[in-house]
Amino acid sequence: MSFLNNIGWEKYLKPFLYKRLPDNTGWSAVLGTLCALTFLVLVATGMILAFYYVPSPDKAWESVNYISNEVPLGDILRGIHHWGAGLMVFLVFCHLMVTYVHGSYIAPRQITWITGVCLFLTTLGLGFTGYLLPWDMKAYWATVVGANLPNQYGAIGNYITRFILGGNDISGFTLSRFYSVHTLILPACLLLLMAMHIYLIRVHNLSDPRERLAGEALPPASGKPYRFYPEHTNRTMLAFGVVLAGLILLACYAPPVTQDPAGTLIPDYLPRPEWYYMWLFQLLTYFTGSWEMIGTLVIFGGAIIMLFGVPFFSESRMKGFVNRPVSVAIASTFLVCIVYLTVMAYAETAPYKEFVVVPNRTLTEQEARGLYTYTERECSYCHNILGQGGHRTGPDMSNMVKKQRTDKYLMDYIKNPVSVYAGSTMPAYDLSPEQLQDLAAFLKSLDFTHGIKPVKKPVEEILNAKPGMGAKAAAGS
Repeated sequence: MSFLNNIGWEKYLKPFLYKRLPDNTGWSAVLGTLCALTFLVLVATGMILAFYYVPSPDKAWESVNYISNEVPLGDILRGIHHWGAGLMVFLVFCHLMVTYVHGSYIAPRQITWITGVCLFLTTLGLGFTGYLLPWDMKAYWATVVGANLPNQYGAIGNYITRFILGGNDISGFTLSRFYSVHTLILPACLLLLMAMHIYLIRVHNLSDPRERLAGEALPPASGKPYRFYPEHTNRTMLAFGVVLAGLILLACYAPPVTQDPAGTLIPDYLPRPEWYYMWLFQLLTYFTGSWEMIGTLVIFGGAIIMLFGVPFFSESRMKGFVNRPVSVAIASTFLVCIVYLTVMAYAETAPYKEFVVVPNRTLTEQEARGLYTYTERECSYCHNILGQGGHRTGPDMSNMVKKQRTDKYLMDYIKNPVSVYAGSTMPAYDLSPEQLQDLAAFLKSLDFTHGIKPVKKPVEEILNAKPGMGAKAAAGS
């Protein structure tokens, strides 16, 4: 007994374990604890994987391949870590949604909500930094797409991209930086935020499901108490057992696939991020030209600001799922949009090099030659047009008129990109002055304002049309 007193059992540990939680607490209350337990699984599997992983461009892919094929149970551990990462994003998201629709963020729990939003964003950051580590094609190109999003905002955006990548492009510095952030900085931030979050929950307790109005007087508790231990702990461990069994089954029967090493030339490869980023990837395809900032900054940034501001924007003192029809409608609409965008993103994964988007009008002979050069030189490997027909690793080519690019600017940029923009990662193209002029003319023809509609032209048809055969050979209609 003296030993228990020496470790603070009576004063600290016993009150923590046997703290009474609100009566009628539902199963949704286990989501927060499941998030913490899933994080512990990720830490444990990540530490074992780190024993074998080498964070360098020439060894990363080989070390991941070695873990999957040579290390005893290595494929299972990597599978649990892979699927656990996606599961944690899903659980934290569900925890936020349940808290929102129940109104559990209302005073005095505003700071508890804010720390929860920070936990969600940190979890997304762990996902973003983690999927570069296998150093395969998916990891490389998905990181290129994500890291280059700020580039359209001039010098500030370029600085942000350079800070993320550790230079002008993805290199060994990028890999080591992502590895450090993924294994050291973000887990430390997550642990600190979890400690703050749990502390605030212990101070204010869980939101009582019997409440209809924030702060209303409740009848005294009666009947069998619902405590953190053993009632809530038993319920959580049962749910966690199901979750862990699911992770093990996924690791065994649906192991993560390692694609070809980064840098492998695969002409028809189409980069795609992890599933929990697919909705954002699809959303960005709907905003091109001068509207790009709407998709990348206004909507995404505005959503984050609104998340943080939920406890302060909401004027309702109503609590409980059935008492908040507006909040339920907003949450349902948001979920439908996320699911729709995700489904559309997977449905529109058309192979690269199938078509080029052109204006639905007769192109001039110069524009037609430029279209041929654009297709023959495989510009779609990095660029798309109106979000279609190619990769998203470079700017959308339908933006040139919106950005008021001159022929000289486009020709100089294509011939020697770093002479125009020092931070450019685009390779130089050895084209004749006539080819450069033709290509500039085609890029400036991609103006879909004033009622000009886009049309998809098959790549095979473009390449079969010889340059100089006339405008009709490469017409868009």
